[in-house]
Amino acid sequence: MKGKIESLLKENEKLSLSKVATELGVSFIEVLRNAPTSRNFSVDKKDELFEILRGWEKVFLLVVTENFVLEIKDKFPKGFYAHGYLNFHDKDSSIGGHLSVDKIKEIFIVTDVMFGRKSCSIKFFDEKAKEIFAIYVPRDENKELIKECLDSFNGL
Repeated sequence: MKGKIESLLKENEKLSLSKVATELGVSFIEVLRNAPTSRNFSVDKKDELFEILRGWEKVFLLVVTENFVLEIKDKFPKGFYAHGYLNFHDKDSSIGGHLSVDKIKEIFIVTDVMFGRKSCSIKFFDEKAKEIFAIYVPRDENKELIKECLDSFNGL
């Protein structure tokens, strides 16, 4: 699988990982597990990761369902654990809600191509290999990845 993915990416540098999955007829998570531009991040270090994300100027949060793509650009919120959830309630962020962190089974650090541009994201998956949400390195007014966030992402 790794060889097939690498070959497709070398043939076409503008090919996204989701298109690789389609071309190979495999799931997106299977591509993430094998792509040279993706790597696992330890689920055990998720709280450390959330703390790093709080240090970013802002994040680009995506939640994708079958019928809706929710996009929020704001500071990553502070949270607290209660009742089996990580509860996000932060007056300095419009991002709020309740995350069942025990459902996070895989986290990937991903460099990809979206709409012809380099894209960097952190993707969180559940036990059914479904994406829970993703955090993308945000872009500035010129649509360039924000350097400080990109540097932090590259250090993960």
